[in-house]
Amino acid sequence: MALDRPLSETFPKIIELPSGLKLEVSLTFPGPVTELDEERGAPSLPGKRLAVCLHPWARLGGNMNDPVLQALLRPLTHYLKFYVLRYNARGVGRSSGWKSFTGLQEAEDLRELVQYALKRLSDVREVAFIGYSNGALTASLHTILPPPIRTTHVLISYPLGPRTLLTAFRTRTYQSALEDLVRQPGARVLMCYGDADDFTGADTYDEWAEALGRLAIDTAEGGNGLEVVRVPRASHFWGGQAGRGLIEAVTQFLT
Repeated sequence: MALDRPLSETFPKIIELPSGLKLEVSLTFPGPVTELDEERGAPSLPGKRLAVCLHPWARLGGNMNDPVLQALLRPLTHYLKFYVLRYNARGVGRSSGWKSFTGLQEAEDLRELVQYALKRLSDVREVAFIGYSNGALTASLHTILPPPIRTTHVLISYPLGPRTLLTAFRTRTYQSALEDLVRQPGARVLMCYGDADDFTGADTYDEWAEALGRLAIDTAEGGNGLEVVRVPRASHFWGGQAGRGLIEAVTQFLT
């Protein structure tokens, strides 16, 4: 009798969603637990941890191999022991379909993809949505998953300045979704942005984050529903030392 092939050999490169859309994906497996991991207190949780990474705007070349997402890959898999699922959004690479003008269809694609991954991996106890730039818009629309799964949102360089144009004037829809998210008792949201962002001014970011923080503090147990990290001298693209600051912030939050 033939033995079942391991998941690492059978997880597809192209996934067909219930909608009929086909998405090009890449699943990276967590590294083995080492003595060094145990010494430095690496997370040891029951079940699997899944990180779903969402790339920047496709119309400007964004794809699942984005350098910022690539830089997070090793910390996520080797230290934090996540399965990392990256994918090309509709119309990108080998994914079928066309990018929507509002981004709302991409949010539905994400929901279907996550359900597929949960069934395929089994025993997932934590899902982290890691969205960078335009990917942060899509990530923010995914609601908290039901227990026993712990849900985390990591929103990197959320494109607040150009949000109106990126969403075809649906900015209120996205803002309301984000406000609803941080109000949830089980919310765990990390917001990372640079004070030298190319598309959103630091003062604009600060005021916006402060307003969101007031919502989270009023409704999240212990006031820990939202954490904001403002990285000095970091642009929208996280080059050099700023990139290391981003990795540190994400790693600490997910540990």
